[in-house]
Amino acid sequence: MTQNLLLIDCHNLAFSSQLAQDRMQRAQQLLGVNVIQRFLCFALYLLGVNRSAIGRALDISPETAKSIIKAINTDGLCALEDRRRSVSTFLPPSPAEPAPITLQKADERIVVDFGVEGRRLSMPCQNVLQIRTVLLSMLNSGFLSNHQVAEVIGLTPAHTATLARRLEQEDISSLIDKRQGQKSEYRVTPQIKAELIQQFVVDTVAHAKVSSEAISAELKERCQISIPARTVRYHLARIGLPTIKHTLPKLLAAGKKNSKT
Repeated sequence: MTQNLLLIDCHNLAFSSQLAQDRMQRAQQLLGVNVIQRFLCFALYLLGVNRSAIGRALDISPETAKSIIKAINTDGLCALEDRRRSVSTFLPPSPAEPAPITLQKADERIVVDFGVEGRRLSMPCQNVLQIRTVLLSMLNSGFLSNHQVAEVIGLTPAHTATLARRLEQEDISSLIDKRQGQKSEYRVTPQIKAELIQQFVVDTVAHAKVSSEAISAELKERCQISIPARTVRYHLARIGLPTIKHTLPKLLAAGKKNSKT
């Protein structure tokens, strides 16, 4: 094919001015005058015509012809159009950006919505290990952000990043709490749970920030209750308190306003 193109001799070709005019009009309507001009410029260049002759034939300056040829040689088809256009009139449209993956808690289930109709992953909230395994795997693969996952599983972003790294390196067994005593219900009595909830509410309203380490220290100082921050996180997440830390202050403020009126 390349050898045949190099042997084209325009002197031996018959040109029809009528056909040329008709074809040119249709092409200009379809692609635009400027695109056709660039096509002809580059075609004449390929046939060996010098830039001055190209300029005279197309009624453009030799420098314009030079710029067109250089742009097409460098950037390909996209150089045929005006660079100031935001959308091409003849190149295939760019693929649409995929919808973002969202993560939320609804009806005692954790739902991962992939942004495509009918593509939702739903897991029961009580399946803690399943939820952590799936969400941390998606975090490691870049589908979810550290903040999204931390918010849902009720841990700090730093702790969430640590668990994600452990899952990558040590498999699912790294997510299982080896200290069985801390997970046992009898180690945290109803009275301790009540103090946990009370301290959570106080910290949320007073500081607009909740930290399991801070709650652990405050309970030790105020109630002489020694409970590790890890256990605080576990029980707060199990009760579902982290999901209301942003709405609780607004709800209390609205309640106070209504009571005054």
